[in-house]
Formats: sequence, C-alpha cells, structure tokens
Amino acid sequence: MATPGSEASDVLESSTDYSKYGITDVPKFAVTTALGKTKTFAGLYYKEWIFLVISFLNISTAVALTLARLVQVVEDDPKSSDFTFGILLLINAGFCLFYVLHGVLRERVYEIYAFMAAILVVLFYCILEYAVFNPSRRTDIKLGRLIVACVMAPPNIIIAWFVSRDFGYLEFRIVGASQFLQYLYRQAALFSCLLKFDLQATSSLVVLALKDGTSMSVLETVSLAVGLPFSVLWCLLGWVVLRRELKGGAIAFAVIGLVKPGYYLYKVITTYIDIRDGIEPSQTITYSLLAATALGLLVWLMLMWELTVVYKSFGKGLKEHTKDVLATETTGLLSSNRKKWRP
Repeated sequence: MATPGSEASDVLESSTDYSKYGITDVPKFAVTTALGKTKTFAGLYYKEWIFLVISFLNISTAVALTLARLVQVVEDDPKSSDFTFGILLLINAGFCLFYVLHGVLRERVYEIYAFMAAILVVLFYCILEYAVFNPSRRTDIKLGRLIVACVMAPPNIIIAWFVSRDFGYLEFRIVGASQFLQYLYRQAALFSCLLKFDLQATSSLVVLALKDGTSMSVLETVSLAVGLPFSVLWCLLGWVVLRRELKGGAIAFAVIGLVKPGYYLYKVITTYIDIRDGIEPSQTITYSLLAATALGLLVWLMLMWELTVVYKSFGKGLKEHTKDVLATETTGLLSSNRKKWRP
C-alpha cells in the first residue's frame, strides 16, 4: 500500500522527468542530498559565480601569504606570537571557504553575513597588527598581506551583500509560499549559522592559548586537546537537535553549553592575573584574546536566544517539509502534515 509520502514522491518525479517528452540532458539546478536540498553549480547565477571567483582568489592569496610567513617564523623565531596568528588566520580561512561554498549552494544568507564579518575581522587584524601592535616586526610578507586585504576585502564584501539579496529559490522550493513556514526555516538557518560561528570563535580562542608560538605548556596542550573536540561535538549536537527537533536534546545542549561562558570567564581572569603579576605576554595576544572572548560570549548569548526560538517551533511542520518532497503544481505547497503545525 502506497503511503502519502511515496505518492507525492512519484508525483514529483513524474513532474520533473522530461525524458518522456524526448528532452534529455536537462541540467539540474537543485539536488537532494543527505543534508537537504542543495543548488548545483549549473543553477548558479552570474553574480554568484563572480562572488565565488573573487572569494576563492581572496582566500587563496591570504592562505599563501600566511603559509609563507609561517615558514619564515618557524625558521627564524619559533616562539614568536606570529606563529599563533598564522594558525589563527588559516583556521579562519577554512571557515570562510565553508561559508562561501555552503552559503551559496544552500542559499544560507546568514552564512554569507558570517563570511562578511570574518573578512572584516581579518582586515582589522592585518591593519592593527602591522601598524599598531608589532611595528618592530614589520616584514614584506606582512605588508603584502595588508595590501591584498585592503584591496580585495571591500569588493568581496559588496558582491557578497548583493548575492545574499537574491537568495530565496531554495527556501520557496522547500517550504513553499507559507510565510509561517518561511519564518521557521529562516530561524532554523540562523541557528545553524550561529552554531558554525560559535565553533569558529571558540576555535580561535583556544588557538590563542599558544602564547609562545610552537612552544606549548601542559595547560595549553590540554586546552587544545579538550577545547577543540568539545566545541566540535557540541556543534554537532546542536545540529542534530535542530534537524531532529529533539526537545530533550535541546535542553541537554543548553546545559552542556554553560561550559563555554565558564571557559571565557576563566580566560579573562587568567589574563588579568598574568598582567597583575607582571607576566607580560605579547600585547597582540592579550588584545586578541580579550576580543575573541568578547566575541565568543556574544555569539554564545545569541545562540542561546535563538535556541529558545527554534525550540518553540519544534513540531510545527518544518521538519516534515524539509524531509519530504518539494512542493509542485500538483502536490500543493502545504500538502504534507499540515495538521501538525499552527501559527
């Protein structure tokens, strides 16, 4: 006996199968993956292609210059704080690459915003690190990195903004024309983006524990060995809770997440004690650590607030629409599990 879901799937397949009309080699603009509906490269607009090219050039140039600087630091001064910031820039470059690809192919507008914010953070760091924090350690590589950041960052941010304004194709195909379901979908996308941004902020904070370059104390080793895996697992837990709409899991996620502000407070206190006791770490490290702590705490607060929003939306139909087939002319926009949600 066929189920309503299988019948709808058959309808969708027949409505998108053009081979019976003698039309073959029709490009697919969207495909269904294990993670959800995703646009293909054939479905990208010219502005999105321009954004991808500019972003890849920007990120690859930053990575190349950072690697060159890391090699130089390892050979000349392994205990320099420049090693720490080199690793930090590489981590943020990796997140930026993810935001670009995932944000465009999944039409995640908040991830494009996160990419824009990450570019600004890196730009300000390059300016301050070269002109204010370490004027005695200026090198040609740092100057080249600063010039590239100042030249390529503004147009990258501008094109990212215009690309994000055109998103909406996947949202409509997933949840249809219902404004209520579109609201739930956008809140879920915001929560998902904050999960990744929180992981980025925490990873940056943990890496900043490397105050002496390649030389690590026992405490710094434990911080890296425990902090990064904990952040990754906590992020994965939040993703599962969101995808499965697990109310019990959401409570566990919030309780476990209380470790993060505790860790942030610990970092601020230890930094203050070091300064009070006359232990003077790199000025760049100190300022960056405090900035990363403030950013991490802000993102955590936003994430907890958004958790309460998506928690209230559990069981109101979004999960069924994201897992079931797309709305078509014959299935109707709200054909599946309509009785399970109410505004």
